[in-house]
Amino acid sequence: MKKHAPKKKVYFKPIHFLLLLAVDAVILAGVIIPQRTNRENAQLLLEQKRSELNAIKVEYEREQANLEYMQTDEYKLQQGSIRYGWHYKDDTIILDEDSGYLAGDGQ
Repeated sequence: MKKHAPKKKVYFKPIHFLLLLAVDAVILAGVIIPQRTNRENAQLLLEQKRSELNAIKVEYEREQANLEYMQTDEYKLQQGSIRYGWHYKDDTIILDEDSGYLAGDGQ
């Protein structure tokens, strides 16, 4: 009769476990490091866009205030005086001696 060789049991040796951990660490490092870089770049871009948005909001509010002022009678009287020379009879008119234009016209 033939004797059968005893079968070896398959088990993880400690060195295999350590090699598996090392391979996993390398794979995770290859995934996590680029993700961290991408996340930092995305965060910088987000901060940049937020600052641009805030600047646009400030500009919009300034333009809204300017538009509201342009609808007042004071603005209309000022523009009529500057552009067309319209004045009330009792207004004091100050002319710029060098140019002959009204002082403050910017012409």
